[in-house]
Amino acid sequence: MITRIRGKGQVTIPASVRASLRLSENDLVSIARVGDAILLTPQPSDFEGIAAKFSKKAKKESVTLENLLQDLRKIRRKPA
Repeated sequence: MITRIRGKGQVTIPASVRASLRLSENDLVSIARVGDAILLTPQPSDFEGIAAKFSKKAKKESVTLENLLQDLRKIRRKPA
């Protein structure tokens, strides 16, 4: 799906996505930058807790952000 960023940075979430996630006007969402992507998740979200666990595990396993971004670039280059 593609949408346009409006004047005040507003983005429209398509109705089908809002319905499937049961999002309504004035619901809170969490926004996180992940490399060159944006992750938008409904609140309440366990994202912060999960991110902390992931970060701890990645550090233990010597997984770097650059490793993850390289894998993401490979995946994006693959034809659909």
